[in-house]
Amino acid sequence: MRRCARAWLMLAPLLVAGGCHGRPILAENPTLVPDPKPGGYEQVWNTTVEVVDRYFDIASEDRYSGKIETLPETGSSLLEPWRPDSVDFYERLESSLQTIRRRGFVRVQPAPAGGYLVNVEVYKELEDLHQPIFTNFGGGTLVTSIMPLREQVFDQDVPAGAGWISLGRDLKLEGEILAELRSALGCGTIAGQP
Repeated sequence: MRRCARAWLMLAPLLVAGGCHGRPILAENPTLVPDPKPGGYEQVWNTTVEVVDRYFDIASEDRYSGKIETLPETGSSLLEPWRPDSVDFYERLESSLQTIRRRGFVRVQPAPAGGYLVNVEVYKELEDLHQPIFTNFGGGTLVTSIMPLREQVFDQDVPAGAGWISLGRDLKLEGEILAELRSALGCGTIAGQP
């Protein structure tokens, strides 16, 4: 009984730290960003790249088409409170118990009435394995040091989503990225938020 109580006392700070990071953020997506007069599109683009880079590693960016695509990022767990991609306690707990990854797509376009529309889409996926990786079941009787080296050669491309189950869009993270972008550009707060 004492061991269980000690374990909960040791985990309590991690659970609290994981839950204090995020708050639900409601943001229009795409969100309208007013035109910053001295910097214009260049300032909006550079700020958008900086904000997205805090959450993801960027795979490609094209300022002329206004598109940013990120690399898939494994979700941060309860033991990684410094990583901002899991917004709240539930997301951190989910990423602690199973492998979750997120990938972002951002588009910056001029708005018809002036300013710029920034659209952020973050897709969340769950890893789908036929069996656990690095298992030793059945391998105890084989001597691997004398077995020949075999490489698997693919004669066709492997689809990008193979091994992952789509969980849809992560609206919480999209809202947090948009709120941070508006704050970085000095646009003020989103309606209903402090």
